[in-house]
Amino acid sequence: MNSIAFQRHLLAGLCLTALIAPARAAQSEITAQLKPQSLALGESAQLVVTIKGSQAAAPKVPDVDGLAITPSGQQSSMQMINGVVSASVSHIYQVTPNRAGTFTIPAITAQGAGSTQPITLLVEKGAGGQTHRTPSPKRHPRLPAPNLDRDDAPVDAKGQSAFLRVVLPKHELTVGELVPVEVKAFFRAGVSASLNGLPVLSSDAFTLNKLGDHPVQTREVIDGVPYTVVTWTSALSAVKAGEYPLNLDLPVMVRVNERGPRRGGGRSPFQDLFGDDSAFGDSFFDDFFGSLTEKPLTLHTDGAVVKIKPLPVQGRPADFSGAVGKFDVTAGATGTTCAAGDPLTLKINITGEGNFDRVTTNGLPASADWKTYKPNASFEPADRSHTTGTKAFEQAIIPAKAGAQEIPAVSFSYFDPETGTYVTRKTDAIAVDIEQGAAPAPAPIEPAGVHAGNAPRTDSDGLAADKPVPARAKSSLRPLVLTPWFIGVNAAMIAALAIGAVIRAIRRRRANDPRRLQREAEAKALNDWLSAMDVALDAEDTPRFFHAARRALQERLAVQWQMPASSVTIPEIRTRLNGRGEEIRAVFQTADEIAYSGKRFAAPDLQRWRDLVKTQLHTPPRK
Repeated sequence: MNSIAFQRHLLAGLCLTALIAPARAAQSEITAQLKPQSLALGESAQLVVTIKGSQAAAPKVPDVDGLAITPSGQQSSMQMINGVVSASVSHIYQVTPNRAGTFTIPAITAQGAGSTQPITLLVEKGAGGQTHRTPSPKRHPRLPAPNLDRDDAPVDAKGQSAFLRVVLPKHELTVGELVPVEVKAFFRAGVSASLNGLPVLSSDAFTLNKLGDHPVQTREVIDGVPYTVVTWTSALSAVKAGEYPLNLDLPVMVRVNERGPRRGGGRSPFQDLFGDDSAFGDSFFDDFFGSLTEKPLTLHTDGAVVKIKPLPVQGRPADFSGAVGKFDVTAGATGTTCAAGDPLTLKINITGEGNFDRVTTNGLPASADWKTYKPNASFEPADRSHTTGTKAFEQAIIPAKAGAQEIPAVSFSYFDPETGTYVTRKTDAIAVDIEQGAAPAPAPIEPAGVHAGNAPRTDSDGLAADKPVPARAKSSLRPLVLTPWFIGVNAAMIAALAIGAVIRAIRRRRANDPRRLQREAEAKALNDWLSAMDVALDAEDTPRFFHAARRALQERLAVQWQMPASSVTIPEIRTRLNGRGEEIRAVFQTADEIAYSGKRFAAPDLQRWRDLVKTQLHTPPRK
């Protein structure tokens, strides 16, 4: 082994030691999960015993009469989130009953980690009425190893430099059911890669909520191999009944940078990373030897089959809107007293877990006692997948009668996939006191007739004078509105109002101009990333610096090319610039290398990168 290779292995060992040391210092904890906890005779369950924190002894799983508990694998993982390192080891066991009944797995212990809670397993007789069965390893293949304490993760592809996983809480859904899902892309340490898009479904039996442009990045150790893991958290919904494989695809660009020729005709590093049968053979590598070589790849999930059950027709409530999950409904009013004809606000809260996009209610129906309006809805999620939270409805209602009244109960129906039944929840009636509305204004009373003795004197024309006419008064029949001074004053006021209205309209149009608002938003985004780049430079934070530098270039090129910033990738730059823009591609590629391989730069180097980025921002290459 030459000195360079020895130094690389030594550095990798020191990095792993530094990462593992904090994990060992953490307090140990042991947990156990058994899924499913109810099954038929002839089926198997999976028991996962996870020890988190410092390395403890292997768990001691007690023997249970009637159950065959056999080890089926082990999974170790390590996460680093915001500088906090946590390690865990999962021991997987296959639990196979040989008779029906209720079994209890006692507390599982591990030295230095405490013990778990007992777990109950219910085993029912099979369709043929079996009462005893001898376990057969051939009929029960080894269950897949979990990932991050998930017992449904696919088996790791050993020797793969990059692979994709989808993590579901269960593999049996109901049409319309929404469950949280994690999509994980794994990249082996040392592999320089970038994402060419977001994971997409390749099956029309499911729908996937929108994935964010900023996934969470962590590090894990699988079977002793460190990986960088990019995780998207979303929600998956079943669309149609049947059994369908759940497949997702993720386009990536993988790069290897060779700085010198191989000695002695050795193997290509692409073969070391991807195997002898990969597309990165010797001929491909030799054509681009000594330079940065890229290859687009598409990562696929393992296509685990998901069973989707239809919604039953029998017993479906009339007000069922398609909500699937577990919910509770409560109601309240803005007050308990008001006058007849005055509005109240009825507030209905539906809280729980499920597909909140199908959670709707018409609220209180109109009746002789209440005039009602259509309710408004708002949703407040409680998790990143938006599968739990509270949906609030506000409805304006107006009482028609005075006296002691009740706001009637409001019902809400949903389907519970765990019990397989429809459930209807009702709110409590709300007591209110309705006061009498304001009395109408009395009709004006006609004045009593004037006594003949007090009647005013009239002139010869029959008109009586209202008051004495002064001697200096002038007789004129011209109305005030036709006098010149009155017309002039009002004309000036109207002209001032018109000018003011025109000025306000111009200002409003300028303030709401979409192009102007877009330019301001683009300039603000660019300035924000430039500021973030300078802050990272002062802190000598290499990953944050290059992340901000890449985003600043993406914002600048997105404006020039009239496209979303997230679509400005290395292939797009190469296509549009036709071989030019080497400095921009260098920033993008270096950002990927730092994100996935941990490369770092000193402050003077970061300063030079900063000058390069700002030069490109002021004079970007054109098509």
